[in-house]
Amino acid sequence: MTQKFDKNNTSSQGELLQVANRELQNIRHALDKSAIVAITDRAGNIIHVNDKFVEISKYPREELLGHNHRLINSGHHSKAFFLDMWQTISVGKVWEGEVKNRAKDGSYYWVNTTIVPFLDENQKPYQYVSIRYEITQRKNAEETLRVYADRLESSNRELQDFASIAAHDLQEPLRKIQAFGDRLQTRCGNLLEVDGRDYLERMLSSAGRMRKLIDDLLTYSRVTTKGQPFTETNLQSILQDVISDLELRIEQAAGKIEIGKLPVLQADESQMRQLFQNLISNGLKFHKSELPPIVKIESEVMGNRCHITVQDNGIGFDEKYLDKIFTIFQRLHGKQEYEGTGLGLAVCRRIAERHGGTITAKSKPGEGACFIIDLPLIATQEPA
Repeated sequence: MTQKFDKNNTSSQGELLQVANRELQNIRHALDKSAIVAITDRAGNIIHVNDKFVEISKYPREELLGHNHRLINSGHHSKAFFLDMWQTISVGKVWEGEVKNRAKDGSYYWVNTTIVPFLDENQKPYQYVSIRYEITQRKNAEETLRVYADRLESSNRELQDFASIAAHDLQEPLRKIQAFGDRLQTRCGNLLEVDGRDYLERMLSSAGRMRKLIDDLLTYSRVTTKGQPFTETNLQSILQDVISDLELRIEQAAGKIEIGKLPVLQADESQMRQLFQNLISNGLKFHKSELPPIVKIESEVMGNRCHITVQDNGIGFDEKYLDKIFTIFQRLHGKQEYEGTGLGLAVCRRIAERHGGTITAKSKPGEGACFIIDLPLIATQEPA
């Protein structure tokens, strides 16, 4: 049977081949401009490198060809790291990872690497194509952040230790000041002149404030160091307990606490009690003289998180002080106006952060304040 020659068909195939070659050349050009490319034979010897490889490694092309990648080994990675790489690609699988290399001038650089095996008819690799992208700047930034994070963690530990030790050591002499002051007031108060009694009362008042400050400082330092494991915690029950504890203060202020439906979540129960006690106490304390305090607690569950608001009808504050109110020892009002040490909201923020959450507030002077707490329902990590 004679096969008929089709000139048009042959011409069409030639055109398709030319188009395919052009597209292949375009892809190769784009890859060469954006990536660091090397091809090795089945033994791992380099048979091709592009200009970017030469540029970043600082080796002439002739010094790279015929050698393997041990030439740019930085010594950073273990033998097991490269063994895993070789075992992966030698069975025809793609390997991906981040590699630290050493250039000819001794400088180091990081590359995000993908190694693709090319397989023969027996599905055995006959060569490997490595495509790399430099990530030195990102890795250096990550290392800098890690160093700063380590320093911050160390600093926080030292601060916590200092606060705990200092507060503990201050308690004993303070107890003596209060004890002997009380004895002096009981036994000799009537013998003192008016100025003497005034001095004694001021001394005892200052000692009482110092005792409260030490207790609050210990509470702040223990949020992370003495925290309990997270357990299933019913916030509804927690709030009922807090209201019971604050019953006398609520009665004295003729206040009212309104509680909506609150969820069950994984938390440190004692710290949740501390969080809501601090916020409700604030609502009772910073109320308008002519208006009984009302504190409303509501929540909304959104996915794996709950959004809780604690809103009061008190004196409020200017939101330009928002960052200040959550900072340790910061107060917006003098101690003559409102009692307190300036640690309550700092403790609240620390508790929220330990639980993987946040706390913020919205307010205007004279229009009350609304504290907004966002917490996960399920703990994503072990508590610190």
